[in-house]
Amino acid sequence: MIPTLKTKRLILRPLSRFDQDAMVDTIMSDMDVMYWLPYSDEVSTPEGQREIALGYITDFIKPWDEFGFGVWAVCIRDTELGTLGNFIGYCGFIPEQIEGAGPELVYAMGKSMWGKGLATEVSIACLDWIFIRLEIFCVHAVTDKENLSSRSVMEKIGMKHEKDVDLYDSVAKGEGLLQFYSIEREAYLRKGETEVGR
Repeated sequence: MIPTLKTKRLILRPLSRFDQDAMVDTIMSDMDVMYWLPYSDEVSTPEGQREIALGYITDFIKPWDEFGFGVWAVCIRDTELGTLGNFIGYCGFIPEQIEGAGPELVYAMGKSMWGKGLATEVSIACLDWIFIRLEIFCVHAVTDKENLSSRSVMEKIGMKHEKDVDLYDSVAKGEGLLQFYSIEREAYLRKGETEVGR
């Protein structure tokens, strides 16, 4: 059973195929958001946006059965942000693409939610949850070098830049290497609440 997580301002609930329209409206149809995400070159049409949204949702749900982790829908809990329960993005984990790197932390928020610290808030909730699982020893994330906001989130939650990697065909697409950040379970737990931005 996929758990539901709560933070001060947000609810992380299981994703479903019924979130396709909300995913399109919030993420896939906004080129400022998709600029930083995989498959951004395939969302130039409404049909492409729906197809990519469904692909994301399928890939985000599938790992729950095999690995015991996956990606949640991020929804509003604090009405100061908007309507209670509204879908505003996603956050969680997908299986590693680099052997030994551990699950990959992924997240995206609708543009209206940028600059509010929400990606940091949900990332901390996700790391708190996964590191209770003793078999998970490390977690990583990747981002474009130019994505200063995403790099800031990773650093606030205690991740360190380790190296640059070619993932999501970033080199073939002319985007260059992605920055690879990681944190080990013990290091995260040692950080304590105040040192990782809580």
